[in-house]
Amino acid sequence: MDSRFDGFQKVVNHIAHYLQRANFIFSFVSVFINIFHFIILTRKTMRTSSTNVLMIGIAISDICTMLTTIYKHYQLVDIENPEWYVTSTYKYKIYMDLVAWSFHDHFRRCSSWMGVLMATVRLVIMKKTTDNRYQNWSKPPIGCYFTALVFCVSAILSSFYSSRYLIVENRTFALPINCAEYQDVTSRPPYSVMLAPLFSFDNMIVLRVYVMFDAIVTKFIPCISFPILTVSLLRQLRKLHNLGSTIGGKRNVENEERNELTTKLIVFMTIAFFIAEAPLGMLYMVKVFFNGSDQIFLFSVEIAIYFTLLRTLNSISHSIFCFLMSSDYRNTIRNIIGIRGRTILSSASNKISVTSGNVIRIH
Repeated sequence: MDSRFDGFQKVVNHIAHYLQRANFIFSFVSVFINIFHFIILTRKTMRTSSTNVLMIGIAISDICTMLTTIYKHYQLVDIENPEWYVTSTYKYKIYMDLVAWSFHDHFRRCSSWMGVLMATVRLVIMKKTTDNRYQNWSKPPIGCYFTALVFCVSAILSSFYSSRYLIVENRTFALPINCAEYQDVTSRPPYSVMLAPLFSFDNMIVLRVYVMFDAIVTKFIPCISFPILTVSLLRQLRKLHNLGSTIGGKRNVENEERNELTTKLIVFMTIAFFIAEAPLGMLYMVKVFFNGSDQIFLFSVEIAIYFTLLRTLNSISHSIFCFLMSSDYRNTIRNIIGIRGRTILSSASNKISVTSGNVIRIH
């Protein structure tokens, strides 16, 4: 039985090696696409709602997450486990590696939380259309408030978690046996890291409690929220669609179609978030109940690489969903690439033709 599992683990590990390379390539693609996505979302024509502002926050988080992913591929010995493998001959390199891990953890959490908030805000707007207390929820300031709140709370959590490390100079004891796959455990690197006493005493109880709390707040609550919000949005969309068809009117139909597309866009993004984040949330809990030397822990690290690639693809999909389902987004792209200038010239020539003589009519 163990031999079969070992063989299966070797196959998974072999495939994960190639998926890491693919994730590295797609991370570059994600950075460029999300930079362009960010430029579009920050135009004045797009900064008109709270959900669009939250999309800006998600784009920033995705860009920073992918940049830290690229850094990890270039600079770190192991890109999945910082606790054991951060070693260097230079002290500043240790700090850079730890900051990269902290930023990666911070911005990945922000992206997940803002995905939940984006769907929540949209649901509140749809359900409370006649309630004056929620009239401002569709305004950009609400999006700015939630974005700032998410960044601040996540930064506090990441700062506390980063404090678990102590930098060790001229290490006199061997590296953990877990490092054997990536480096010589009998070596004595000039600089390395170890857990601070607060996090290592009593079988690492403080560290385990924090990891469990972070897994619940960062992974499981969003994973539970995404399907609930998706179903709620679809039900509310159906109600508003039926209501709009009974009221009628050309302007009402146009507004209904616009709101329907916006809601569908958020639904698709919510589903994509769930598919990418839910498996990582379950794997994250393994760190709570198993030690780093346990076989199931090491196996979960290899499996996590599969879903990390899925999350990278999810960050690319945001701009694609916006392009396919938002006319404002497409119009903003046209304006940026210069189609607007030709349209203005055309409309100006039409106006000149009309004012120069009443004989010419533009239909």
